Amino acid sequence: MIDGIKPNYAALAKQYGCDYRAVKAAYHEPLEGGKRPVQRKKRPSKLDPYKATIEEKLKDQCSAYSIFKFIEKKGFDGSYSLVKQYCRSLSVL
Repeated sequence: MIDGIKPNYAALAKQYGCDYRAVKAAYHEPLEGGKRPVQRKKRPSKLDPYKATIEEKLKDQCSAYSIFKFIEKKGFDGSYSLVKQYCRSLSVL
């Protein structure tokens, strides 16, 4: 606030071509530094213990569904779509 007068966020937003909430957030953000993005820990994938098996099966031309059923019998408790996405990512490479 300048001299106790609250700025008109809507007018400033119109001037800069953005939403009034973005102007308000930028106005109240500290001048130095600002907000830092939250750093999250990398979690291990459910597929990590089975990646070598999946790669071997893909070399043998097995389908993603058959690989899923195979590793499911070995104790995999993830979803088929997870296996399918991983197989696709390997086949694109």
